[in-house]
Amino acid sequence: MPSSCEFELNNPIAVYYSGETITGNVVLQTTSEKNIRSIRIRFLGEAKVSWQESERHKNSDGEYETRTVNFRGNEVYIDNSTMVRGAGKLPPGTYTFPFNITLPLSCPTSCEGKYGHIRYALWLIVERPHAFDNEFNKPLTVLRTADLNLDPEHKLPIQVEEMDSIGCWPCNSGNVSYIVRVPFGAYAPGQTLRYSLLIQNQSMSDISGYEVEFNENITFTAQLPRRKTRDTSSTLASQVHEDKCLRLSNREFHGELVLPSLPPDTEDDGIIDVSHTLEFELEVDGCHSNKSVSIPIYIGTVPITESLVAEQTATVPLATRYGNVTPSAPLLLDSDEESDKPPAYADFKPPSFEEAIRSQSPFKDPDANEHTPDIGFMPMYPVYPKPNESL
Repeated sequence: MPSSCEFELNNPIAVYYSGETITGNVVLQTTSEKNIRSIRIRFLGEAKVSWQESERHKNSDGEYETRTVNFRGNEVYIDNSTMVRGAGKLPPGTYTFPFNITLPLSCPTSCEGKYGHIRYALWLIVERPHAFDNEFNKPLTVLRTADLNLDPEHKLPIQVEEMDSIGCWPCNSGNVSYIVRVPFGAYAPGQTLRYSLLIQNQSMSDISGYEVEFNENITFTAQLPRRKTRDTSSTLASQVHEDKCLRLSNREFHGELVLPSLPPDTEDDGIIDVSHTLEFELEVDGCHSNKSVSIPIYIGTVPITESLVAEQTATVPLATRYGNVTPSAPLLLDSDEESDKPPAYADFKPPSFEEAIRSQSPFKDPDANEHTPDIGFMPMYPVYPKPNESL
């Protein structure tokens, strides 16, 4: 029977914030005597990027040939290794090795994508002479705190306006303008993102509906054999509405999307960059192309306190809060003097931690092999409950 290993952590769900200390024990059970060089506990946090592309090159004979190019990138954020037992014979039995590891404040948030990942893991490595090492690992979620209250710009509403012609000369049907508004520029997972869509249809074509998508966009940057980027976009939440805006008429629609568990936007110029957008597509009748508009939405890990208050007043129409103009700051509906002060964090329910939505193919580590297999892993992110939800 092969050896087995368990990782006992001070946080049972294995979620930590950068700057926190991870403590616990690694419990190794062996059923036969082993000759070892050492036993090490290693904590590794890194980003990896990898994909393949086919490229045409001219060979020495002047002919073109196709070859496969492996693009790769790597960034190491922490690599902490401690020897817990030296060389010698390891009799069968149970061994407990305590550990204590402090995460750097600069650690970026765990993230899994199609062409790369940011991953943190604890390893127990039993080094053996003249044999393959025994390696056991435990992936963890590491979160870099992104408090949306620290940037005043996040608290400002966003308005995007577009105007397009329906058709083209000489068959121009007229113009359509559409305005999208959201009350805040940033949200945390689990929050309700409310929006309004104003359509001014001055064309001779009807708009038969619209689709709303909340998309996650990731840019992967390879460093070798040369710098190159690859982008992916996946839809995490969507709605299809059949509300019509007939020709030569105006209509305003209101809606909301509940944001699922998802990674926050990245803050550094690393090899993996994450951002999010709210996108609308208007369906135009006839042989005309649809019209689209996109709004950047910043995702953090700590929500804007005013936005949590706004969720408690969700019965008030968004148009009422805006009026005919876009305010320069979010409007709170409480007229009390204390409304000028943001609520304390303790006034709101704490988040739960949920696995990220599996929106695309998991990344395959190019360095994994049969002795150090790649583990399918989905990180967990803080998800804030609605105000009327119980803990």
